[in-house]
Amino acid sequence: MNTYNEIHNPTFADFKLLRPSATLHFPHSIECGSRWQTFGSSSGWTTDIASSALGEHFERKHFYLDVPVHYTGTLDDGLTSQEYDDFIKAFSQTKNHRTRADLALHVFDRTNVYRIVDFTRCKVPTACISISACLNPIDNHFYPMRDTCGCSAHISVERALLGALKEAMERQFLLRFWLTNTCTEKIGHDESCAMLLGRSCLSLFKELCKTGEICVLDLTDKRFPGSCIFLSYGNQNDNAKVKYCAGMAYAESLDKALDKSIVELWQTFRFMLSFDQANIGKTETLDPYIKHFLECNRYETFGKTSSPTKLAALQHHKIQPDTLSLSSLLPAVRRLEINGYFYLASLPTKGPTLYFCKYLSPKLFLHMNNASNFNLENTYSAPFLDQIIKNRLTEMVPFP
Repeated sequence: MNTYNEIHNPTFADFKLLRPSATLHFPHSIECGSRWQTFGSSSGWTTDIASSALGEHFERKHFYLDVPVHYTGTLDDGLTSQEYDDFIKAFSQTKNHRTRADLALHVFDRTNVYRIVDFTRCKVPTACISISACLNPIDNHFYPMRDTCGCSAHISVERALLGALKEAMERQFLLRFWLTNTCTEKIGHDESCAMLLGRSCLSLFKELCKTGEICVLDLTDKRFPGSCIFLSYGNQNDNAKVKYCAGMAYAESLDKALDKSIVELWQTFRFMLSFDQANIGKTETLDPYIKHFLECNRYETFGKTSSPTKLAALQHHKIQPDTLSLSSLLPAVRRLEINGYFYLASLPTKGPTLYFCKYLSPKLFLHMNNASNFNLENTYSAPFLDQIIKNRLTEMVPFP
C-alpha cells in the first residue's frame, strides 16, 4: 500500500510505502520520506513500525534541514577552559588546512545545548549538530564530516535523551571494535538460537543462516549498563546480491540486543536488494556513508568483521547495573568523564509533541568516518589507543 500527500505538511511524510511480508518469518517493512530527500524506514512484526519509520524520517529531516543557529562567537565564548581545550583538541584533528591559531580566532555559528554534567545551558558549534554543511564555510573546514551519530527522535523528552545517549555510545563501541579488531565475546549459533527462543526473529535468523554465514559479536563495554551486539552476514556465492551486511543494537540485555540487531540487519539487507533491483549506480547515491557501505558489499568485508581477538582488558567486573535507563547510563558517562552536551528541539504535531535530541562530546569520537577528519585521540579512546590497528585508520567502518 502506497500513500502520497500532494500538499506538503511539516508534520507528515510526503509518501509512505507499506511492504507487508508474505511469510511469517520475514518482518513487515515501511518506508517514508519527503521531497527534500529525507527518508525513514522500519521493519518488524507489529504496528509499531509505522511510528518508528516516521520518527526516523522526522529525525533525518530535522538534523538535515532545521537545526537553528542561536549565536556566533569564538570557541572560548561561554565555555569553560576545560570545554574550550576539549573542542580545540578535537577540531585540531578534524580540521582541513587550518592552523590552531585560526581555530582559536574563528567565529563559529553556535547552537544552544545542555551540559550533561548539570544540565546548564551553553552554546557549541552548530557544525557538530547539523548534518548538512554550515552556511559559514569556514566552520566546514574545521569540522567537515558529520552524520546521525548520537541522534534520536521520541515523543517524550526522557526517551529522546536516552535514545541519543544510547545511539552515541553504541557507535563508540562499534568504532572501538573496528579500530582494534577486538570484542568482549563471540557468540555461537546454538547460543544465539537459545537466546532467541520465543521471539519472532528466530525464524528470520535461521533463514539468514541457511543462505550465508552469520557472526554474532558481543561488543558490550562492561563499564556501562546494558548489552551491545554487532551482527554481520556474509555470502560467498558469486551470484548473491548481498555478500555482506550488518546490524547492531544496544539494549537492556543480550537477547534483546540480538533481537533488534537481526531486524536492523534485515532492514539493511532489504535496502541492498531493492537498490540492486532499481539498478541505481553507486555514484548516484548522495549519502557518502551509504555509498561506502555498498562498496563494502564483498565477502572479504565479512571476514574483516567476523574474526576478532577477544579483549581480555574489557572483562573487568561489571560495576554498572544491567538495567539500561537514563538514570543508569548518565552516571556511567559522568563517572568516566566523557561528558558532553544534549541538543534538544521539538516539533508540535496533531498528536504527541516530537522531541529531537543529539548527544555530542569532543571527549568521544565525534562521527563515524574513522578514515577522514577524525578525532582519534579523545578521552574514550585513551585506554585502547595503543591497540589500534594502523591500516584500519585508512578504511571507514563498514556500517550503514
